[in-house]
Amino acid sequence: MTYDSTTCNCFEVHKADSTKCVFKPSKKGLFYSSVNNDIVLVTTVEDKISKSTVREYSNAKKACELQNIKICSSTQDMINYVDKNMILNCLMTRQEIIKERAFLGQILDH
Repeated sequence: MTYDSTTCNCFEVHKADSTKCVFKPSKKGLFYSSVNNDIVLVTTVEDKISKSTVREYSNAKKACELQNIKICSSTQDMINYVDKNMILNCLMTRQEIIKERAFLGQILDH
C-alpha cells in the first residue's frame, strides 16, 4: 500500500496481479474506493453475532462489563485480578476471559 499526497491525495493498494485499488477521500474525509464491477464482501457486527452462540455472546459481554466495572486498563490486568482472586464471586476463569475478550474483539468495537 502506498499513499500519494502530491497528485491525488489517495491510498493505492497494490494487488498480486499487478492491479491496484485506489482509495480517495470523500467530502467528509473517509477514504473509499469505487467498486463498479468488483465483488465486495462486507462482514457486519450483526453477521458475526448471528454466527455465535447465545452463551458466547453473553460471556463476551459479561467479560467486557466486568472489565469496565473494575476499570482494568487491559485484558491482562483483568486476568491478573482473576488469577489473584481479587474479584469476589467472579465466575469467569482466565481461559474464559481470554476466549471471550478475543471473541468480543471480533464482533464489537469496544
